Amino acid sequence: MTTGNREDYLLAILKLTEDGNVAKTTELATFMGVSPASVSEMLKILSKDGLVEYAKYRGVKLTEEGLTQARLTRKRHHVVERFFTDILEMDHQQAHEEASRIEHSISDASAVRMCNMLGNPPDCDCQCCVDPCKGVSAQQVNITSLLSDMHPGDMGTISHLRSNDASVLKKLLSMGLVPGRKLSVESNDGTWVITVGDQTLAIDSDSASSVYIDVCTA
Repeated sequence: MTTGNREDYLLAILKLTEDGNVAKTTELATFMGVSPASVSEMLKILSKDGLVEYAKYRGVKLTEEGLTQARLTRKRHHVVERFFTDILEMDHQQAHEEASRIEHSISDASAVRMCNMLGNPPDCDCQCCVDPCKGVSAQQVNITSLLSDMHPGDMGTISHLRSNDASVLKKLLSMGLVPGRKLSVESNDGTWVITVGDQTLAIDSDSASSVYIDVCTA
């Protein structure tokens, strides 16, 4: 059993039980496009792993652990889909299809990076989705600053990028301004001159207002 197959079942059960009822084996088989016998075998495995509560002829529902895993997968899908539409400018249908394939293989660290780059987008259609974007501590959040508000000599680490203009985000990414990279401000007289790695870059005020920095206070 692949991880993707397991997660597909958990997502299907989540969808079918959102009204508070249990999911019937026949309903799940129709939803998944497989035979009832295949569903029964998978549910036995998921039950053994503590992810579902399943009784033959009575239906199935997610355990707390199963619910957490299903919501996390759905949130990963949302983050990847938003990355494709907001950063890569894919149409929504293509982005949805690509995200459905990638959501099972993307690491938590990559999901956090994407989420930070998007400015931590709101949860998806499920209001209680788990947020995988909690890689930044409360202390770090409190000292996050716009690059445009920083002064010569200030240093920090890029937290995320946020702009309503996709061309600005593309330009910043092409310059190597990605979450996790360290930078220092050399000057800010209308144009921000910064050092990122071994590069010295100059960016305008609109671009500087799209870069969020976890500022070094030491």
